[in-house]
Amino acid sequence: MTKNKTLKKFIGNAVAGSRQLNLFKVLIATIFIMLLSGCQSNRNIVYFKNLDATENNKVFLNKNDPYRIKTNDILYVRVLSTSKEVSELYNNNPTLGVTTTLNSEADQYVNSFSVDKDGDIVLPVLGKLHVAGLTMDESYELIQDQANEFLINATVVVRLMNYKTTVLGEVKNPGVYSVYNNQATVLEVIGRAGDITEFGSKKDILVIRPTEEGSKTYELDLTDKSALSNPGFYLMPNDIVYVKPANGKAFRTNLPLWSLVLSSFTTIIVLLQYFDNK
Repeated sequence: MTKNKTLKKFIGNAVAGSRQLNLFKVLIATIFIMLLSGCQSNRNIVYFKNLDATENNKVFLNKNDPYRIKTNDILYVRVLSTSKEVSELYNNNPTLGVTTTLNSEADQYVNSFSVDKDGDIVLPVLGKLHVAGLTMDESYELIQDQANEFLINATVVVRLMNYKTTVLGEVKNPGVYSVYNNQATVLEVIGRAGDITEFGSKKDILVIRPTEEGSKTYELDLTDKSALSNPGFYLMPNDIVYVKPANGKAFRTNLPLWSLVLSSFTTIIVLLQYFDNK
């Protein structure tokens, strides 16, 4: 009888030990998977990881066509002239209720000229001019030539006021950003948005560009130097830049929950071991 009890106790201890061993293996595997899923490769963190130091003087060609004015665009036009009356029409003159102070979007709209549905703008003295389809340089030349015909020693300044880009996705400060640079890049607007978060992927950047025919999309991998030659690298007015989440975002977002589950799992193993030793 004593031998049977000893044998049963031995078998029971063996089963309990085997069960504890299996639970321990599961625990170790779970921890390993969590660490593996939570890690990002250095390749996905660094910008242009394959840009070699020997390529410092290399030129990455980007055949991005210049922006052409469209209907509903807003142009800021300022004319400097020796004619006092003309200057008052275009420039700051509070007595006439006219101001060129551009402190807000409302000021920009009120003191600028909108391109109508026919692609024209109507300027004081200079009249109606068709600017749709022109580049900013071409529109400047058109307005300057018109000013030379009617005004003496006139100097024209033309700016596109609605040059904005929208930055969405995994950046620290998503939003709409005004751009004061004719050669703005994806890196510039991402930098203005506070850079990509730890949950974002530098390998999956989507640029959405509205055109007359519809929307064009460009996929950029900012960890690869080929992005420098991508047509979407240099931005256009009204472009949307979307930073996609990294593959492990869902896991890292739920990491506190996983930690709680792991803690509970560990507690269960300890309790089972405690009661098995009783």
